[in-house]
Amino acid sequence: MRTAFTVAAVALALLLAPGNPGEQARPVSAAALAIQVTSSADTSPTGGPLCPHVARCTLREAIETLNAEEGEGPYAITFAANVFPPDAPALIAVGAMPLPELARDDVAIDASERGVRIIDANVSLTTAHNGLVTSGARITVRGLSIERFAGTCLLVTGPASTVGGDAALGHGNRFGDCTTAIAVRGAGTTVSGNRVGFGPNSEPAPVETGIAVAASNVVVGRDFGPVGLANFVGNADIGILVGDDVAPPFSGVKVHRNGIGRDPAGSAAPVGRAIDLAQPGTSTSVFSNHIANAGTGISIRADFAGQSVTGNRIESNVFADLSGLAIDLGADGLRNGNDAGDEDIGANGLRNHPLVTRAVQSSIIGTAEGCPGCRVELYVAQHTPGGAKDFGTTPLPGGAVTTDTSGNFAIANPAVAPGEWVTGLVTDPAGNTSEFGPSSRVGAGAVQCANVTLAPGWTHTGYFGAEPVSLGETFSADPEGRVTAIYHAQDGTAGFERWFSTTPMGRTLSTVQPGEAYWFFANAPVTLPGGFSLSAPLPVQLKAGWNDFVYIGATADLRDALAPLAGNYRDLYRFTEGGTGGHWAKLGNSDTPAWARDLSVVEACGTYQVFLEAPATLVPIQP
Repeated sequence: MRTAFTVAAVALALLLAPGNPGEQARPVSAAALAIQVTSSADTSPTGGPLCPHVARCTLREAIETLNAEEGEGPYAITFAANVFPPDAPALIAVGAMPLPELARDDVAIDASERGVRIIDANVSLTTAHNGLVTSGARITVRGLSIERFAGTCLLVTGPASTVGGDAALGHGNRFGDCTTAIAVRGAGTTVSGNRVGFGPNSEPAPVETGIAVAASNVVVGRDFGPVGLANFVGNADIGILVGDDVAPPFSGVKVHRNGIGRDPAGSAAPVGRAIDLAQPGTSTSVFSNHIANAGTGISIRADFAGQSVTGNRIESNVFADLSGLAIDLGADGLRNGNDAGDEDIGANGLRNHPLVTRAVQSSIIGTAEGCPGCRVELYVAQHTPGGAKDFGTTPLPGGAVTTDTSGNFAIANPAVAPGEWVTGLVTDPAGNTSEFGPSSRVGAGAVQCANVTLAPGWTHTGYFGAEPVSLGETFSADPEGRVTAIYHAQDGTAGFERWFSTTPMGRTLSTVQPGEAYWFFANAPVTLPGGFSLSAPLPVQLKAGWNDFVYIGATADLRDALAPLAGNYRDLYRFTEGGTGGHWAKLGNSDTPAWARDLSVVEACGTYQVFLEAPATLVPIQP
């Protein structure tokens, strides 16, 4: 027996509830008992219970009435259109006493196509009140705006609940100006179609944490549909948090197709960490989210109290405008180095990242060391010179592939163009995804070093003939004898090997080698025969001290071209325009003023002088 009223009485009250002329209450499908909120007051001045009532049923009393019900649902709480018009939302200002917890199962609080704003009228109180709290199973909350609570805007502790829904139908909720916007502690709950961290007109309404999850099998977003049709979360320190260091261990959370760090119109709504995975959650799926305007894209926290956050699969997300890492294992702000055998432990097992070893228009090949049968996903990279802040932006079409038994992978005819940069991440069979690996420039496939024309005077250049040239009385590559002197630097020293055409005295250079750097002195213009093409960069062994070398790789910003020498070289010079008009272009060292640095690009087949603090191997960029 129902304790408050019969279903027939409720139906009659809803039918007669005031609204627009001739309007009947909007039906709630399959509701056995529906209560319409007809007052925006927090409590009725005459006391309660007053639900149903044509003018005095408050949200507080509707919740209390349902909590007292002894029958079985489903139940519904709706809102009268004349009191809560969508174009002029009414405020329900909660006083010193928080709203009662909704403990009844199978209740839909439905403010779709209505204007309902629930705010805390006592934000100055020392106690941090929550806005709306539900503990019943299978609760649905949609169409509400909840804001200005010092605690949590919406706390869901009952299982199998639904927060929001299809935003196009007005089912989504809006939350802002709370410490936490939505906290989910009920397993199997779905949170979708909501706007978090925004005011009524999409203006910032900051929150510390947007959506916090501490229960198994929760879906934050949608398992299907285009990116961005789930939740929009912005203006937050943490956009979506999975784990809280307090709840019992849980797993199976899905964070899918959310827009984080922007509003629905695409305007920036910055977040500190877009998605933060913490203890005691494991095996979270982070799929197809659009993450922008963030300090860190996805962080997985370091071990805490002996517990690792592992099994977290990260796939097909889009990243843009990040100041830090897109994926940060250990939440330390640093890109982790690969270790031999990948035997370390920690966040996602600190899975080694993949390495792209060759990227050209015809194919991309690489390796994920120690990860046979793993999934590699390649991305177009956001590249800055030097690569320290590079990250993947959008997944490369057709760029997902499984490694072979040795951990190698290859993709034929990738959708890339020369000059673009690519990077990748790898996921092992246990679901542990790595950080992004270093980015690699896509080459045209070959570098061509043409024959060299010498102007009168000294020219510093590479020799690109097909074969070594033995030096005796003549330099056979110059049958007219216009080259009268050749010098070759002895790397790491201040000395040179020499050859002179007019005298054997002082000759210490016996051979000119293809691809090596030389100083040629010519008494008239001369073109040396030869030229060659290489499909792979030519590594150069460099010594401590001064070195002359030819850069046989793709033309690039010098910070990219010399990335293998980063932190080891002090000066870089290039002698250009042979003959009497030649001059030095220089990067210089830390003491060289910016206005004097006229060397910013390392050119294919160009000849350079560099000073190294220690021996190193320079591997040029893939041509």
